[in-house]
Amino acid sequence: MGVEELMKEVVEQLETLITTKTIVGEPITVAGKTVVPISKVSFGFGSGGGEGRRDEKSGFGGAGAGGAKIEPVAFLVISEDEVKLLSATGKGIDIGKIVEAVPEVMDKLKSMRGKQEKETEKTKEKEPEKSVDED
Repeated sequence: MGVEELMKEVVEQLETLITTKTIVGEPITVAGKTVVPISKVSFGFGSGGGEGRRDEKSGFGGAGAGGAKIEPVAFLVISEDEVKLLSATGKGIDIGKIVEAVPEVMDKLKSMRGKQEKETEKTKEKEPEKSVDED
């Protein structure tokens, strides 16, 4: 595979990862408010290769790499009365404002965490304990 093919493959793989849904996230609706996360996507790629004829031996070496970074930059908060765009970047960001905009999200996350902990406890209760002699 040549350098051109390597670059093409890397770019194609990055294109499959980065879609409009990556930038404008899935809306979350709780108690009459909808929060839409807005993200910034950065990506880069590089490739290289070489061909040589040392002592009448020819060969080829090549490599390609790519990377992506997804960073939340804002939250669009939509309610019946208003639409707010809350920044998640820069100096003086008050995460409290974001939490205040949709306090129910925090309650929902806490509830989900509690359910996961209870399920873990139930699973542990069902598993019989092994004694050292059983192995």
